[in-house]
Amino acid sequence: MKKYLSCNRILVVVVILLALLHIALLSVSPPGFFLDESAGAAHVVAMLQHGTNAHGQAWPLFSASLGGGYTTPIYLYPLVGWAALFGTSELALRAFSLAATFAAIAAIACTAMLWKGRRFGLITAAVSLALPWGWIQGSVAWDPALVPVFVAVPLLIFSILIRTKQQNRFVTAALLVVLSLSLVALAYLYPPARVTAPLLFLGYYIVLLFRNIISYRLAFVVCLLSLLAALPLAAFMFQPESLERSRELSIFHGQSIFGGAIIFIGNILQLINPVFLFVTGDANLRHSTGVQGMLGLASLPAVIILAVAAFRAVVTRPVARTLIHNSTVQLLLLCTAGVIFSITGSALTNEGQPHSLRATAAWPFFAIILAIGWYKLLDQRRAIRTTAISLFVIATAAYIIDVALYYPIRSHDAFDTDIIHQLQAGKDILDYPDLSKQYYQTR
Repeated sequence: MKKYLSCNRILVVVVILLALLHIALLSVSPPGFFLDESAGAAHVVAMLQHGTNAHGQAWPLFSASLGGGYTTPIYLYPLVGWAALFGTSELALRAFSLAATFAAIAAIACTAMLWKGRRFGLITAAVSLALPWGWIQGSVAWDPALVPVFVAVPLLIFSILIRTKQQNRFVTAALLVVLSLSLVALAYLYPPARVTAPLLFLGYYIVLLFRNIISYRLAFVVCLLSLLAALPLAAFMFQPESLERSRELSIFHGQSIFGGAIIFIGNILQLINPVFLFVTGDANLRHSTGVQGMLGLASLPAVIILAVAAFRAVVTRPVARTLIHNSTVQLLLLCTAGVIFSITGSALTNEGQPHSLRATAAWPFFAIILAIGWYKLLDQRRAIRTTAISLFVIATAAYIIDVALYYPIRSHDAFDTDIIHQLQAGKDILDYPDLSKQYYQTR
């Protein structure tokens, strides 16, 4: 018990330290507001000052931004409330994204606790905070930063329904409504999630119905409610502008079905490529630092122990029996399916592959998978445990040092830093979009 409590205390310290480092680095890295961030910020400022978006539309559903993209209501309206309290500075707007990232990590940790207890929850929180995937993508002021929240909350609610016996039908119904509407909000939030959200929705409902946790009548009513909530999104998606953008980004654009399928498989392989995950990451420096990949070198010990455990499970016992009775394996399968569903939307696009930002819904599931590996590692012999923890500390520290000192220099051009400084100084930049100029001129 003394050893157990000591381990938990250390994990709490690690979680707090990593969270404080995220906050401290927010003003340093990324180095400046990107074009898309300032365009979204222009809508926020206009909403606070005039009650309309930057185009003069009152209560907009989607606000046109740059490059054919849109600022979504799921991001805009909560951010307006945040900005009313904390201001519209670049730091304040990015702090909203970081707060959403912390909320997602809290939901992931609570999910882990439901499955395997407090210690596993703390490990999951530490792993989530350490993963390179969240350091940059989790602090940039744009819609995708909120994606993990609307992935983690339905996962938490699904776990509550699966792991606890709800006697009250009204509580079960309320939880199912929140789960479903969170996934609808996920579909509103980010175009690639319009593939991920229905897949997660269908997967959760199949399991809940199969295990008799919810009735078919309740499922029908909540699905009908979710369908009504999604109708405005469907109407928007069938507008000519939206259809054209989707067509241009689709892997099937100018391809046969067979050709598109080959591209899809290639994109999936790129997104799960170990070099991409552990070494290089996304080539776009607005999505990744370009060092240590999306999962980082610190994740390798957990991956190795999971691979060894999977091999032993297949060799030493019937797989079917393991799947039925082992909650760890069930959680691992759940998160593996979640990763597949989450990267599907990214793999269906033909731009900038491997595109980690479009696959950002996967990192909550990856965090839990890696936490399972670390949970097993902490119970290994001292030599194995010490080696694994040493690698985690060294790799994570090296990544944080790079984010603080070298990434801002390396990514300077990717964030239009010089242009932003000129706009802040009152200079007119002719080739800079008017929508982004509005943020600096009216703030």
